[in-house]
Formats: sequence, structure tokens, C-alpha cells
Amino acid sequence: MIETYDDAINYIHGRHKWKKTPSFVRIEQLLDALGNPHLGLKYIHVTGTNGKGSTSKMMAELLQTAGLQVGLFTSPFIMRFNERIQINGQPIPDERLTAIMQRIQPILEHLDVTLTDGGPTEFETLSAAMFVYFAEEKVDVVVLEVGVGGTWDTTNIIQDKLAAVITTIGYDHMAVLGNTLAEIAAQKAGIIHHNRPTIIDRLPAEARPAIVAVSGELLVLNEDFQIEDAHVTGSGLNTFSFNGLREIQDIVLSLRGAYQQQNAAIAIETVLRVQADLGITLAPAQIRDTLRAVKWMARFEKIAANPLTIIDGAHNQHGIDALITTLSTQYRDQHIEVIFGVLADKNYAAMLADLAALPNVHLNVVGFQSPAARETLDPHAAKALLPDTDISTFDDWQTGYAAVRALATTDMLVFTGSLYFVSDVRQALVQA
Repeated sequence: MIETYDDAINYIHGRHKWKKTPSFVRIEQLLDALGNPHLGLKYIHVTGTNGKGSTSKMMAELLQTAGLQVGLFTSPFIMRFNERIQINGQPIPDERLTAIMQRIQPILEHLDVTLTDGGPTEFETLSAAMFVYFAEEKVDVVVLEVGVGGTWDTTNIIQDKLAAVITTIGYDHMAVLGNTLAEIAAQKAGIIHHNRPTIIDRLPAEARPAIVAVSGELLVLNEDFQIEDAHVTGSGLNTFSFNGLREIQDIVLSLRGAYQQQNAAIAIETVLRVQADLGITLAPAQIRDTLRAVKWMARFEKIAANPLTIIDGAHNQHGIDALITTLSTQYRDQHIEVIFGVLADKNYAAMLADLAALPNVHLNVVGFQSPAARETLDPHAAKALLPDTDISTFDDWQTGYAAVRALATTDMLVFTGSLYFVSDVRQALVQA
């Protein structure tokens, strides 16, 4: 029985971890037993290989600025589980999550024995709890981030949405989504409704046809809306002007990393496209003030100043490419120590080689404690992959961090790799 918050969290984590099948039977039956809480809500649906979390957060903050009660569903969490379900930036309270799970538990146990393929998974359980909470709180709109892919992602159980957003398409979760960018794009295109706007970044040419084929109103970054006059301030902040459904000058982002300009532009265009449906109007000054204040953990996040210390959850090749762009342009004159930890099921060989090739970077590969017994990259195996490269290895990140901190030559320190890794680092180095 679920009696405490810890019981609720353990019960969620104890559900089946992965059962991605072309069916919504499990989640449909669970939500039906709960009164179909998902049907009475309005959604902006967001997918993408990278960038969907930052983009979702910016959209949620903009909508909140307009006076709305805004639900935000994201994954994974960085500091605490409750971050995944938020209203106006506040995570779901422990007692509410516990009460909702007490309601859900007997339904799950009934479905466990009545469904041929077993009951709902961990993510389906979490999604159901999210729908119940947002329905009970009568939020005005939900910014809904997919778990994996789109077509058969649990979040795609919703029957309508104000807009679909696709931030990026790259190689990740290939065992589920496909081995080519076209196949991956087709899965992500599954969230598109033909009669609703679709807002996308500049996607690879191979990925575009799958999106175009199902989109009614398609809005593409730097084709239908533009970033103009982009540059970086002396303190490392991104500034740009936006030209889309309306013009907004002199935007300054608190979120660092060159890629955040694209994420912000997508967020602005999306919110402008749906504001009439929500009965709101955002003034340019409100948009500027909001984006200057938005914070999002572990996305090129500054956690210390001396030396400048960044944590960035670049957990796949696409994320590493974006990080490399930032380090090689905005910080090209800095000597950077990168501390890298990653799960063993990622394409770490290419990620290591690309980081090590940066002339202003020294690479440190470290071990870390991953949850759920997932295998991490052995630092010594990484060293063997690059025998002619000057990289350092440490059995744990704490030892590597101490060694790098002792160096007199470090201008900048970047923790990157798995989100599990940067979460561990942040919990140790930053007060919640």
C-alpha cells in the first residue's frame, strides 16, 4: 500500500520500465478508469531530439507571464522527481502526488492481471498522475513534452492540441525510433495535427519530408520566422531580435549556449500563434522581461564563477554537436577542462573524439553512479579508444573534479554527458 511520498515514488519507479508498443490500450484503460482527465485540457505538444525541455520551459514562462495557470510536463528531473510535473514553475507537492498515486494504485493492480500484455508502464503511470493533477487544478494550458518519439509516445493519447513543436531531429533512441533521420522524423511527426500549426527548427533535409507530408500550417525557423542581429555579450549572454508573427527587438536570454537562441525563437513564435486561442496578448516588453529571467537546470547552466563552471546535459551526439558549437565560438579563447560521463549505450566513441578534437579543450572522462543499475562508460575503455590523444581518466567524477580544480591553467570547466551524470554533479555542488 502507498502510505507515504517515498512509497509513491518507489511504486512509480517499480513499474515496467519500457514497453513501447504501437498501442494506447494500457494508458487508455488507465485514464478511462480515472475519468479521462486528459480530455478537458488544452495542450502545446513538444518533441525533438534535443532542446525540447528548454523550449518548453520558455513557453511555459511566457504563458504564465500572460496570467495563465500553466502546467508543464518534462523529463527527466535534475534535482527532485516532482520537477517533472509543475504548475507555474512549482513542482507538484509531495502530498498531492501521494494522494493521486493512492487513487491510481488499485486501478494499476487490476490492469496488471486483466491486460494480456501486463499493466501500465512507469511512464504511463507518471503521465496518468500528471493528467489527473492538471485536471484537478484546472490549468489553462499544458506544455506537454513527449517521452520518446511521438507517434506512440504515451503523451500522444491527447486528442487535440493548440500546436505541435519539433525542436531538433538527430540520432537517439534508434532501437525504438529507427536508424535513419527520415524514420526518426516520421515518429516525431506523429504528434502533428493537420489542422493545427506546426513550429519547427531548421531540420536536416532528410527529415523534412516526413514533417511536410502531415503538416497543414508549417512554420520553419529562419524561413517563416527569423533570428536577427544575434551576438553574445561580454558576460556570455545571448542577444538577438525576433521577426515572426511580430517583431521584438533586443532580446537577452538568461539561458546560455548558442542553441538557446533557436529554442527561444521557436518558443516565441509558438506562443504568438496560440495566444488568440487562449485569450491572451503578450507585449514585446513582457516577452523580453520573461526570457531574460528564465532558468532551466543543467542546460549550459553556470554554477560557479571562479573558474567559470558549467553543467550541460549533452547526452547524445546532437547535444554534443551543439555544445561544441558554443565552446568553439563563444569560448574559443578559453582553456576549457571538460569532465565527461556517459551511459554505455550511447555512441560515446564519436562524442569523445569530437570533444577531444577541440583545440581549446582538455578532456577528462569519469565514472559516476547511475540509477537503476544502468551501465556507464568505463573511463579506462575511453582512454583505449583514443590512445594517441591527451585525455585524463578518473574512476569517479569527484576525483576528476578535484584534480581539475587544482590546475592553474583552467579558465573554464564544463561537466557534460548523461543527464544522470550532470544531475549527480548538480546535487553535490549546488544548493537546491
